[in-house]
Amino acid sequence: MKEIIQGLKVDPPELCKNIEEKIRSTLKSLNRDGAVIGLSGGLDSATAAKLTVRSLGAEKVHLVNLPERDSKNIHRNHAKRLAKHLGIHLKVTRINSTLRSTGTYKLLPLRFIPGRKLRTKLVRFGKKQFGPKNGESILIKRLKPNANSWLAKANAYAMAKHRIRMVIIYQYAEVRNLMVVGAANRTEWLTGTFSKWGVDHCADIMPLVHLYRTQLEQIAEYIQIPEYIRKKAADPDIIPTIDDKGELLYSFNLADQILYGIENNIDKKTLCQEYGEEIVENLFSLWKYSKHMRESPYQL
Repeated sequence: MKEIIQGLKVDPPELCKNIEEKIRSTLKSLNRDGAVIGLSGGLDSATAAKLTVRSLGAEKVHLVNLPERDSKNIHRNHAKRLAKHLGIHLKVTRINSTLRSTGTYKLLPLRFIPGRKLRTKLVRFGKKQFGPKNGESILIKRLKPNANSWLAKANAYAMAKHRIRMVIIYQYAEVRNLMVVGAANRTEWLTGTFSKWGVDHCADIMPLVHLYRTQLEQIAEYIQIPEYIRKKAADPDIIPTIDDKGELLYSFNLADQILYGIENNIDKKTLCQEYGEEIVENLFSLWKYSKHMRESPYQL
């Protein structure tokens, strides 16, 4: 639909200017000495980091990487390469012991399986046996799982990782009087594909949350985020077999157009005719069931 395609177009120079000004003004209003970003090696945090450096200067930006047992080496390596590119030391701290002490790794039997390949096979088998049926998206089922089901435990297993990361980053920030910069984008914000109260939810400023993923990709290219980050899949890197958020949402291009339509009150029937009933209904359900994540905590 022309209206939607036009609405998703951005002016990168003007948009980056506005974001960078907002980062500077927020730092000033919070009376902080600098900023810290959890750098995962993915596109979102890389873009947030680069914009923050452009705004404040590299000397005021701290980068932290918090890998754990299931983290892929490639993303940590990309985070290191980007930090070097930006001229900033990357502090790497493994969070395995913290997750182990909270019982997170006990939620799934993966701790008994040696090696990533075997753990991946086990999770793939579990998804097939215990996952959603009849074409329902696993992302929708995740938002309304049966109590004590394997899906509920898998969700708790994954979400705990980003919550622990949030605690560590805020502790790091408060000791050094820093502002925490988050990296959530609008596509994941509207679909609930983030961790409630996690590092991708809690921050002092979320400079990218008004940008759909496809808009973020335009910005990343404009500010010259390296191709080794821009061209790889949007891997949440928190549980084996879940390697691409875009694939789970059919594609970011399709998802963004439909989400834009939902946000701008385009009739659902019209969207179904244009994009297909299944994908529209699934994205509408994700938007609906994840509403509490965007509004929490509820207040009187």
